[in-house]
Amino acid sequence: MNVSHFELIFKPQSPVPPADTVLQGYFLSITNLEDVALSFRLDFVTSSITDPTRTLSGNTLVIVDIAGDNNDFTYSLLGGPAAKSFRLSPLLKIPAHATAKVAVLPSDPFPPPIGDGTADPADYEARGYVTLRLPALIETAGKEIKIIRQLDRPANVLLTPQNRATYFRDGKTIESQTQSSLPLASGSALNEVPAERRPFLELAIDPKRKFDLGRLLREIDIDLVPDLLADLMVLAQASGIDTKAFNSALKDAGIGMALERRQVAVEAAE
Repeated sequence: MNVSHFELIFKPQSPVPPADTVLQGYFLSITNLEDVALSFRLDFVTSSITDPTRTLSGNTLVIVDIAGDNNDFTYSLLGGPAAKSFRLSPLLKIPAHATAKVAVLPSDPFPPPIGDGTADPADYEARGYVTLRLPALIETAGKEIKIIRQLDRPANVLLTPQNRATYFRDGKTIESQTQSSLPLASGSALNEVPAERRPFLELAIDPKRKFDLGRLLREIDIDLVPDLLADLMVLAQASGIDTKAFNSALKDAGIGMALERRQVAVEAAE
């Protein structure tokens, strides 16, 4: 579902000086109204921008705050410099009846305004819209990969998007701070996030059949994150699929990496 637009700013409030420098971030509160924990996917969609000073790639800081897990800085937006969509990674897992606040701020290579005055002038802005999904999840058991829906119906959530801005006088001293709620695409704070409806697979890796990793990834519309790749490696090894076949599957899926089989010497215990 579409949530709202977003706008990140780090630049003078007006092109005509004198003007305060504005540092504006996007904040989204998501309350999981269900009785079970759910993992959500957030995407920040923009037009394709090749200007490195306008893209979200490498220019954002993400902070996630959930009760019991305050100010988690391990999240990031995935996407190359010319990407049109940037995915929050990892998935945002929200406990039952809990609220998560996601903050996306301009960051490196833009230094904070407060400094010794030698930093490059602030000149960054990025705009687009945010989407929220309830994706399928992966479970592994033995030689099987199971793709499961989190719910068999839409998930009920409360959404509150905001802009929050800090104004710096002369680029150094905080002049004021503001926050303003953004209109939701649905027009209502209470929303239903549809459950994933793509075809689901129970894939047993059989060395007598071609391991179609590309089809698996297309069916579940999921990124090959390191944890998933590790699971696939273990399953491939257990099933007897050879390294060449696995690398062929990676190549067919458009994944720019390959596995190399090595022998590891094990020292006998004294």
